[in-house]
Amino acid sequence: MLNAKIYIYVFIISMGLFLPFLGMVNLFDWDEVNFAECAREMLCRGDYSQVMIDYIPFWEKPPLFIWMQAISMKLFGISNFAARLPNVFAAFFTFSFIIYMGEKLQNRSFGILWAVVFCGSFLPNIYFHSGIIDPWFNLFIMSGIYFGYQAFKTNTIVPYALSGGLIGLSIITKGPVGLVLFGTPALFFLIFNRKEFNWSPLGLGAFFTSLMITGGSWFLLLILQGEKHVIYDFIHYQIRLFNTEDAGHGGPFYYHIIVLFIGCFPASFFAFRNLKLKNKYSFQFLMMLTLLFTLFLFSIVQTKIIHYSSLCYFPLTYLAAKHLSKELINSKEGLKKSARILIISLVLYSIILLCFAWVLNHPSSILKYINPDRFTKDTLNQVFESSLLFYLPAFLVSFSFIVLVYCYKKKKYDLVIYTSFLTVAVSILSASFMVERVEQYTQGGHVSLCKEFENQNVIIHPIGFKSFVPLYFGKQQDAIIKHDGTLLEEYFLANQDHLSLPIYFTSKSYKKEEILDLYPKIELLKEQGGFALYKRKKEFN
Repeated sequence: MLNAKIYIYVFIISMGLFLPFLGMVNLFDWDEVNFAECAREMLCRGDYSQVMIDYIPFWEKPPLFIWMQAISMKLFGISNFAARLPNVFAAFFTFSFIIYMGEKLQNRSFGILWAVVFCGSFLPNIYFHSGIIDPWFNLFIMSGIYFGYQAFKTNTIVPYALSGGLIGLSIITKGPVGLVLFGTPALFFLIFNRKEFNWSPLGLGAFFTSLMITGGSWFLLLILQGEKHVIYDFIHYQIRLFNTEDAGHGGPFYYHIIVLFIGCFPASFFAFRNLKLKNKYSFQFLMMLTLLFTLFLFSIVQTKIIHYSSLCYFPLTYLAAKHLSKELINSKEGLKKSARILIISLVLYSIILLCFAWVLNHPSSILKYINPDRFTKDTLNQVFESSLLFYLPAFLVSFSFIVLVYCYKKKKYDLVIYTSFLTVAVSILSASFMVERVEQYTQGGHVSLCKEFENQNVIIHPIGFKSFVPLYFGKQQDAIIKHDGTLLEEYFLANQDHLSLPIYFTSKSYKKEEILDLYPKIELLKEQGGFALYKRKKEFN
C-alpha cells in the first residue's frame, strides 16, 4: 500500500516541477483562452450551471474542468496562474495514481518507474503546464480503465462502481467520447476473455448507476433548468467534430502516429519496442487495445489536433516502463543499450534546444532562408531584447550529459535511465522563458492591444480570424451584441449607427487595407506585433 510519505514526496515533486513560472506566460489562443474565458464569465455572471462564451451558451464542452478553473480564479484571482493551476494538481493525482496502479499490478518500483517515464516525456509533461482539459479527462478515463480491469479480475462491486463513477466524471469533463474511449477497448477485452469473465448483474448495475449519477448530473441539471437545447447542440457538435475538419485543423491519417512518436519521446522509443499483443488476460493487453483504438479513432476523425490522442500517453508510458523494468531486472546488456540511447538522445536534444534559443534571439535572421506568409514576417520582425535565459535548458541538459556519462562509465545504468527522464522534465520547466518569447511573437501584439481596454465597458471584436483573446484579456463584461439570440456579423457591428458601447476591432495587420475598404466607418488606431486595432469613426458614433 502507498503510505503517506510517498504521497508527500509526489506532491513536493509535482509542485516543484509545475508550479514555478506557471503564470509567467500568457494563455494561448484558442483552447487555453477559451476555457479560461468560460470560467471568468461564470464568475462575472455568478451562475455556474451553464458554460458560456461571450455570455451566450457554449455547448462544445461540459462544465467540470471549467468549474475547477472558476474555483481557482475565485481563490487566486482571474489570471494565467489560476487558469493553469488545476492541471498542476492533475499532475500530482496522475503521478500518485500511476504509482498506485504500478504497485498493484507489479510492485512499487515499477509504479515509480512508470511515473518517472510519464513525467519525463515531452507532451505528457508539457500539458501539465497548460490550461487545457485533457490532463483531467485522461486521468478519469485511465483510472476508470484500471478499476474496470480490477472489476474483471475480482468481480466485486466496489471496482465496478469506481470505474463507472470515474468514466462519468470524464463525460462531464469533455463529453461522451470519454465513454467511447473506455467502452470500446473494454468491450474488445471482454470479448477476447469471454470464457474467463463471470458476469455480475449486481456489479454491472453498480457500474451504470455510478456512471449515470456522475456523468448524467450536468445533463439532468440542464433539463431541470429547461435548457434541453444545449444538450442537443452539444451532441450535434460531437458528431460534426467527427465528420468534418473543425477550424481548419485537418491532417493526414498518420498524423497522430507521428505526434505520439515524436511528442512522447523518450518513452515512445521504448514503447514501440514493446508493442506485443499477447497474454490476452493481462493489463498490458488492455493497454494495447486502448492505445490502438484511441490511435485509430482520432486518425479517422477529420479534425486533427495534437492533444486529441493524449489518452495514448498512459499506455505508451506503461509499455515503455514495462520494457525498461524487464531490462532493469533481467538484462544488463539491454539496459546498457537503453542507457546509451538515452545519452545520445539527450545530446541531440541539447543541440536542438541550443539552436532554438539562438533563433529566438535572432528571429529575423531565419527570414533569409524561409519564405513565410505575411503575418509570420510581421511577427518575426518584432524587436525584443536578447536573453541568455533561453540557453538555460540546453545548459541543464549538457550538465546532465556529463553526469550521465559518469554514471554510464561506472555501469550505473539504472541511474542513467531515471536521470535522463528527470532531465527532460526539468528542461521543460526551464524552457518557460523560451515559451514566453514564443507567445510574444505569435500573439503578444494582440494580447497587448486588448489589455489596453481591460475592465473598460467596451466591445472588442476580431475581424477576419477567430480569437478569444479580446474577451479574456480585454475582460469584456457582457455579450457583444445579440440579434434573435445569435451573434451578429462584423459587418453589422461596423455599420450599426446606434451602439450603446464604444466598439473596437482587431485584425491581422496585413489585412488592414482590405478591412478599411470593406468597413468605411472604422479607422486604424495602431499596429503591434502583426496585429491592428481599429475604432468606429467619431462621426458614426
